[in-house]
Amino acid sequence: MISLNRSQLTALGIFVAVVILFAIGTLFQGDRNSTSGALSGEPVLFEVVTATVHATDRPATLTSRGRTEAFREVVVRSETGGRIVATPAIEGTAVAGGDTLCRLDIDARGAALAQAEAEYRTRELDYNAAVELLNRGHRSANAVAGVEALRDAAQARLEAARQELANINIRAPFDGYFDNRAGEIGDYLAPGGACGTVVQMDPILITAEIAERDVAGLVAGMPGTARLITGEEVSGTVRFVERRADPATHTFRLELEAPNPDGQLRSGVTAVITLPLAAEPAHRIPTSVLALGSTGELGVRILETGNIVRFLPVELLSDDGEEVWVSGLPDPVTVITVGQDFVDDGVRVRIANPGAPE
Repeated sequence: MISLNRSQLTALGIFVAVVILFAIGTLFQGDRNSTSGALSGEPVLFEVVTATVHATDRPATLTSRGRTEAFREVVVRSETGGRIVATPAIEGTAVAGGDTLCRLDIDARGAALAQAEAEYRTRELDYNAAVELLNRGHRSANAVAGVEALRDAAQARLEAARQELANINIRAPFDGYFDNRAGEIGDYLAPGGACGTVVQMDPILITAEIAERDVAGLVAGMPGTARLITGEEVSGTVRFVERRADPATHTFRLELEAPNPDGQLRSGVTAVITLPLAAEPAHRIPTSVLALGSTGELGVRILETGNIVRFLPVELLSDDGEEVWVSGLPDPVTVITVGQDFVDDGVRVRIANPGAPE
């Protein structure tokens, strides 16, 4: 058994007395609060902090993920057959419209052209002689017409031979970049065989698939911006908004056209397109006031007449970090900013913040 001296007993007695006095004071205070509420005849209401929020015009934007695309892309093909003897254009370099990309062997085309030229000269001489005889009365008009037809046929064959010879030079159809070589020296190209691909990169297109709920109000000519995953940000205008939805995805193709004079922006890069829309009224509220309803929907708790709590679902328009833009609230609205997680629909509360409406 532990024995205590007089000083220890004295300290223990003081400690016990303090605890008893504290307990008695707490009980007395609680009883006084209950008595005060009972005497007034009013229930003790839960206190909340509120704020009155007015709707303002929210600058609206539509953001969609897409990709960059070349403005035009063409596989350049041969119009005649032959073996490739030269490839002047280097892959990846800029080419101008009309530049030779592949050159085919002349083969017998030169001889065919010479023969056509000789035949045309002969027919031209025959025609001139016939006209002279007609003028002298020694040849009928019908005979001259026959000679003229032979001359015209020879001229047509000459033009065809010239075109056939010109077709050995497979040329770029427009300014762009020679992006992919399909034929090398020594390859034989049949008519329609591919020499390579030319892409036009200025301007460049940024395309996206727009959901059917967002396509209303999008028109050609409206401004827009795009941020590429490579870090570049470009500005342009909407070039095209598809009129028919994709039957599989129910989306509409949108094309944003942006300048690319130096060709630094490449095709096939992921991008995020942002389009400014007409401003719409909405409420800007702190993120902290958002709450979940009984079925899990997002909303806020507000005060109605008589300080009655109501839960209203909202649509989240955008999140700026500490504040959010929402729609679906009356204007103005008294939002519970502190205590919203501890009250239910239909409960009457007391407003704690000074100056707030009761």
